[in-house]
Amino acid sequence: MRDRLSTGWAAMPLRRRLVLGLLTVMSVTLVVVAAATFLGVRTWMVEGIDQSLMSGKSSVYEGANDGDGDNKGGRPQSDAFQPWTLNGATIFRVNSDGTASPVVSSGAEAILSSAVDTAALSSVPVGKDVEPVTISIDALGTSRAVAVPVAVYSARGVLVDQYIAVAIIPMSRATEVAGRLLLVELIAMGLALLVAGVVAAWFIRRSMRPLQDVAATARAVAELPLEHGDVTIPSRVPDPVPTTEVGQVGLAVNAMLDHVEASLQTRADTEDRLRRFVSDAGHELRTPLAAVRGYAELMRRGASADPQQSLHAAERIEAAGSRMGMLVEDLLLLASLDEQRPLAHDAVDLQSLLREAVAEAATAGPDHEWSIDEPDETVMVVGDGVRLHQAVGNLLANAKAHTPPGTSVTASVRQDGEWAHIEVRDDGPGFPVDLLPRVTERFARGDASRSRATGGSGLGLAIVKAVTEAHGGTISVGNRIDGPGALICISVPVAGPSSDRSDGAPAATGVHVDPEADTPSGTPVEPTRDVVQVP
Repeated sequence: MRDRLSTGWAAMPLRRRLVLGLLTVMSVTLVVVAAATFLGVRTWMVEGIDQSLMSGKSSVYEGANDGDGDNKGGRPQSDAFQPWTLNGATIFRVNSDGTASPVVSSGAEAILSSAVDTAALSSVPVGKDVEPVTISIDALGTSRAVAVPVAVYSARGVLVDQYIAVAIIPMSRATEVAGRLLLVELIAMGLALLVAGVVAAWFIRRSMRPLQDVAATARAVAELPLEHGDVTIPSRVPDPVPTTEVGQVGLAVNAMLDHVEASLQTRADTEDRLRRFVSDAGHELRTPLAAVRGYAELMRRGASADPQQSLHAAERIEAAGSRMGMLVEDLLLLASLDEQRPLAHDAVDLQSLLREAVAEAATAGPDHEWSIDEPDETVMVVGDGVRLHQAVGNLLANAKAHTPPGTSVTASVRQDGEWAHIEVRDDGPGFPVDLLPRVTERFARGDASRSRATGGSGLGLAIVKAVTEAHGGTISVGNRIDGPGALICISVPVAGPSSDRSDGAPAATGVHVDPEADTPSGTPVEPTRDVVQVP
């Protein structure tokens, strides 16, 4: 039974539980107040009865005298019982033989209907200072009574009669008044509980409306098909008040939904990039694989009889395998950087690194003009020299691959406070405007001049971005405003990727694209030294 009640109470709506709890507390309080009032009024009226009986008792003791005026101590005259009768008391005499009869009214015989009543009268204690007691008479009901010894003398002082006078005042009046008061209190209590229940239900419903909004928002979100890739959660808790507990819950729910929506959007973007990445990777690998299969089949069909054809087929197979190997290595590098594997923390001289990279680019692209712009001071950073060299080499290779012969390419390095900047600019055609927002994405390509025919896989700038971010830096891509050409800048912290930077430097990660600026950050880089020509 207890478990059933507990389960039913727990399953009851909170609003109903609050109303019932409030009414229960009010009911207990009102019942206690009503009982205390009833007992207080009844006790007060009983005390009044007792006071009337005791004052009449004193009059009986003190107001009796004989015909000569001498005080005989307890010999009442006929008017000695008047204080009792004025207060509504009924006086009986109890004889020494145990019989009882009325003293004041001859019509009171009917009151004594049984020997039990006579015995009750005989049980009242006698004494001047004895307090009233409670007895029960059939006709009068529960009553308060006092007893006084009475001795009647003649005019000559002869004892004529002796008995016990018992004065009784019924308690029915006190009980009736207290009962009516209790009835009025019960009616008022019922009306008060009714009004309180209605007002409490309205007030609690109104106060819990924000909580209902939270529940409605949660239900609406639960019904959304988020497992199908939907990334928008339109439902929010409307107008939460931060100064209330429910409002704070609403704000927390809204913040949670914002985070969930952002996470879903990130998941959707990641899945989309993964699908495009797999598609592009498969597309990139399909061409060299087709070449390998084609030349292998050519050799199987008889090219081996002709040494020249066999050599040509073997060279093409080797070139296709080399291309696939480079692509796989680039993909493995990106995967390693995505997993945030720790990099080396070595002291790297960016000027020496830049000279080596430009010399390698000049060797691979003799039909371009290569130059270096470097300051007098040595620019040192903490990082992975191999990865930084690869990033700079990819920038130079990108400039060589996507500009026509005779293009001038300038690489520069400078230090600005806690940041080191490496720039590569050219005077070629620049980036197509529609390509700039996604130029650092994997397998991103523009027009035909940046097609697969040039040998690029579309991973060069993606690797540069990944290496730069792994060092806690940024990459900026844009077109020059002082003339034709592209401008790419990578910025890395001098103290390494885990350093604390509080100098107002740019954010540690991200790509800034500005097709109009001379530099990606919007501030032209003025040469600090003459350009060093690289043969």
